[in-house]
Amino acid sequence: MEKQLSLLAYRLGMICTVLALVFRVLTALKMTPPLLGVPGGSAISGLSFLHGAVLFFALAIAGWCRTARS
Repeated sequence: MEKQLSLLAYRLGMICTVLALVFRVLTALKMTPPLLGVPGGSAISGLSFLHGAVLFFALAIAGWCRTARS
């Protein structure tokens, strides 16, 4: 179970990393990143994806450490 969770967390971390990089590149090129929020609400920023990537990578590392010990 921990191995599957670790793999899923790693893949989600990679997806968040790619999305954060896309948002950073769009911001560097002075282009407006696509709004992913609800209409009239606040948009999701690239920093949200960066924080998500850190969270998922930490979860993947913790899951890997748990399976390595078993």
